[in-house]
Amino acid sequence: TPGLGFRPQPNIGTTLIRFVKGDFNSYIHYLDHIESYIQYYENELQQGDNFLDCSEIRTRRKTNLNKVCVFDPIVLGGDCVKQQNYGFDDGQPCILLKLNKVFGWQPEEYSNETVPNIIKNVWNEDDPWWVVVRCDGDNHITRENMGDLVYFPSEQGFHYKYFPFRNQQGYRSPLIFLRFQNAHPGILFMMTCRAFAKNIYHDHVEQIGQVHFEVLID
Repeated sequence: TPGLGFRPQPNIGTTLIRFVKGDFNSYIHYLDHIESYIQYYENELQQGDNFLDCSEIRTRRKTNLNKVCVFDPIVLGGDCVKQQNYGFDDGQPCILLKLNKVFGWQPEEYSNETVPNIIKNVWNEDDPWWVVVRCDGDNHITRENMGDLVYFPSEQGFHYKYFPFRNQQGYRSPLIFLRFQNAHPGILFMMTCRAFAKNIYHDHVEQIGQVHFEVLID
């Protein structure tokens, strides 16, 4: 089962994202860490015989599995972009989420009978080919004060067409942005994000199928 990763995490020794709203120097290292990762997805770096335009693929991929689906950052929308400093200027930080690569792994879709209640409001029976991601506060104080969470793309997940990872040259993991829309300052948010597919298992000790981080906006 794949784990989830997040950015920014410029210091691998801590999962805390702490900054002062409007104080550029308090978050420039976070912006740099997100940007250095996003740069890898520029369209001119995803060209050549090994790359496929998968924009018309709506289900899982059946053919060309040894090639790479281009992941176009445009699907991440216009709110979590470098020009807006990924929301940090406004105290609305964007957190980048990705599934860690597991060789050969392919997600299995839920049916109406098997989809967990916790993602039923997001999951779409007519378009079940998404590894849905859901982020929650770990405690009452976080849930009361973290405000609204918005996901980009709005399907709130990683599309199945980007799998499997087979060590293809140039492979890019699909991405999601999570944005804190109206979080209260001065409160430590303890967050867990979980990825959902029929064959993803969750273990909070081993951090399988999920990731934990903290956010503090001063």
